[in-house]
Amino acid sequence: MTARQYAAGANQGVFVEKDGKKIYSVQSHSIEENSNIRLVHEYGSEEAVGQTRGARTHSISIESAIAMEYEDDTMPLYLLLREPGAEITRYIGEWKTVFTGLMFNNYRETGNLENQNESISLTATKRQDFFKGRPVSFDKAKSALGR
Repeated sequence: MTARQYAAGANQGVFVEKDGKKIYSVQSHSIEENSNIRLVHEYGSEEAVGQTRGARTHSISIESAIAMEYEDDTMPLYLLLREPGAEITRYIGEWKTVFTGLMFNNYRETGNLENQNESISLTATKRQDFFKGRPVSFDKAKSALGR
């Protein structure tokens, strides 16, 4: 892969990767964590005495991305994200977060011949955090990043 200039406004920290190669640079995105936490009640009590930790999923929306490896017509992003092995990687300084187990939810395209906007919604079933190349727990990463 040759060095490629980023277009104006491209985010140099979020990429769609396939087999370890950065395929797309994501310009605009959002990531939302969802958890199905349930409250636990004692028999006859009105107030909860605890809660269960539920399974986490991550909702990811990508508004626009720039192809780095392929031309847009050769490998559209929404097709790439449906293939096994595709992942979304976010870099924040020494921190790296990898979202895998992507499930395609929605694809929307708007615009005309001169200007086209696309929006893709996904759900990631697995999140893995790394600091200086070493895996760290999600809770440790979350507190270290001040979230």
